[in-house]
Amino acid sequence: EFMIEPEIFESAFYDPRNILNHLLKGWKYMIIGRKGVGKSAFSSKIQSIANSEKEFVAYPIQLNDFEYTTFGKASSDSDLVGTKKYLEAWEFIILINTYKILYEHLKIREVKEFNDMINILNRLGFPIAATFKMNVTNISRLKMGVNTGVFDAEYETEFGHKPISFSDRIGSLVEKMQEILKTLYLPEKLFILIDGVDDILRIKKNQLEILSSLIRSVDVLNQTFFSNKVNIKLLLFIREDIVNQVTDPDLNKIKRDGSIRLSWTDNTDNLKEIVELRFNLSNKSKVEDNWYRIFPEELQGKTSWESLLEHTLYKPRDVLQFLCTCQDLYPHKESISHSEMKNAIKNYSRDYFIEEMKNELSGYIEDALINTLPSIFQKLGSASFTLEKFVQIVNEQSTSKEYSQQDIKQLLLVLFESGYIGQLLRGNGRKESVIFKYRNPSAEIDYTQKILIHRGIQKGLGVIL
Repeated sequence: EFMIEPEIFESAFYDPRNILNHLLKGWKYMIIGRKGVGKSAFSSKIQSIANSEKEFVAYPIQLNDFEYTTFGKASSDSDLVGTKKYLEAWEFIILINTYKILYEHLKIREVKEFNDMINILNRLGFPIAATFKMNVTNISRLKMGVNTGVFDAEYETEFGHKPISFSDRIGSLVEKMQEILKTLYLPEKLFILIDGVDDILRIKKNQLEILSSLIRSVDVLNQTFFSNKVNIKLLLFIREDIVNQVTDPDLNKIKRDGSIRLSWTDNTDNLKEIVELRFNLSNKSKVEDNWYRIFPEELQGKTSWESLLEHTLYKPRDVLQFLCTCQDLYPHKESISHSEMKNAIKNYSRDYFIEEMKNELSGYIEDALINTLPSIFQKLGSASFTLEKFVQIVNEQSTSKEYSQQDIKQLLLVLFESGYIGQLLRGNGRKESVIFKYRNPSAEIDYTQKILIHRGIQKGLGVIL
């Protein structure tokens, strides 16, 4: 919408927790949230403000096509693990892209020390015109010993001694690049927006070390910029499920101090307000509670709003995709009847919700098993089931191999963490209770309890009629 329908984006962006202010004026620099909660919307909003109001400048760095496999070869020389294994490599990659933004976009061309650093980088094999991919390739080649002779000769000329290791080579460059930025005057604050980290799920080797080092490098560089009054800030937008995989203790304080968790679970009225803003934009005037002007008051014993939410994961993308479904099905209608809303929920669940589940599992679960899930869920139906029953159905539906109970537990864990299955809990003579992770963020899966499929999945598969 930021690119295609800017009017809607500008008028319907909603920030009830004043998150933008924390990002732009405070210390917070990392937005963490589940897929579809609006992380990239905040990145786009910052770019929009920068484009229109000129209060600051903002440039995105998209990691969607980042060469993680190649980058994985650029680890530290030592046996360091966790946040330090790729720290210097990430710092260098981020800094050289910062220099590229300053030189090519902000036209910083007349500062001698800055120009000298660019010339040094060029002689060392990292020209400022190089693409993101080229820099990743070059730093990995350097770690593997390719062209180190040329690099070391130029390095010795500049620093007065020969480097003895990869960390020595890159560490010295990172330090010098930071020192020059400390002396650079920028009239406007530069925000560098790092998004598209999802692709890290495509790799398995060194995945957590690369991820934790990225987060640590952003924290370290921001601390350097902040303490030295450098007018630059890095903002990182990252999926909660990806971050939660990292158990390195170094990240606990970083997440606590530097991150904001984006969630709409605690107050679903805020979700409704996003919808109302769009309705008001369409009407060109503010009308109280457009929802019930368009949709029926009641649906299946609940308000129509509550009934819809039962088929979502309480995410803006879910609700907006339902509205898109209504537009596609009933483009000329001003209001929707009970039967039409039921039909819209069914179509939304089938065409969007189930496909969104598949996308969210990608990278965690092998594709063959993901594609088999709809038939597995259809066989299970709407009733609760046990781990043993699930293992049986999965292997009955699988055409490629037989899965162990441990494989199935991993699948159930990912489904539970992302909200597509829940649990039916009973204990100590109490009534049964239904637990879903997206409604209860602290919930943990218990494989001894019965399992439930999310209502949106059931509706899309025709299990609930």
